[in-house]
Amino acid sequence: MTILRCACLVSVQNDKLLLVRVRENEHWYLPGGKIEQGELPEQALQRELLEELGITLHPESINYLYTIQGPAYGQAGEVELICFAAEWTNQPRALQEISEVAWLDWQDSSILAPAVHILCDQFLNPSH
Repeated sequence: MTILRCACLVSVQNDKLLLVRVRENEHWYLPGGKIEQGELPEQALQRELLEELGITLHPESINYLYTIQGPAYGQAGEVELICFAAEWTNQPRALQEISEVAWLDWQDSSILAPAVHILCDQFLNPSH
């Protein structure tokens, strides 16, 4: 089975999660992207966030949180989300294939890609 490995940013402020939408996709994802061959997850995270949101992470603030595995959205196989917290410079804005970036209610599971829903349910939900 194919597993797509991605480095992702998890940032919650005022009970809202920073999420992105790609092109006309219905569901929202965590910011970040695919880890290239020979690239460390932290390097992929910094590269993807600069390319897609125009934000520069403070390297010393990057902190591993957890890894989630779940169904890939819109394609066969699984996705592995290697999740980090970090501080950054600049305001996130939609660049390249990102069509929207927003702080959204992470408890609204109807808007989330499947693996992001698993993350919210397992790690952000205080009742678990």
